[in-house]
Amino acid sequence: MNWSLVFADVQKWMQASNVFMQQHPLDSQEYWHWLVGSLAHLEQKYDSHPLVIEFCVALMNYQEYNWKKLKGEEK
Repeated sequence: MNWSLVFADVQKWMQASNVFMQQHPLDSQEYWHWLVGSLAHLEQKYDSHPLVIEFCVALMNYQEYNWKKLKGEEK
């Protein structure tokens, strides 16, 4: 596994997420559809390696945490 490529792709995903949110905010259905699809693509790119799956889950959990903060459910 080339971990440099994995981390570079995670960083690219984070940048793409920021760009996507400029048109589709965190609380939009479009954003969550993109998030799920793009993280699935990232996972599949690395043959569902367990650590890559954990990175994807962490990214999704972090965005869910941010969404809950936006909705006033988290502090």
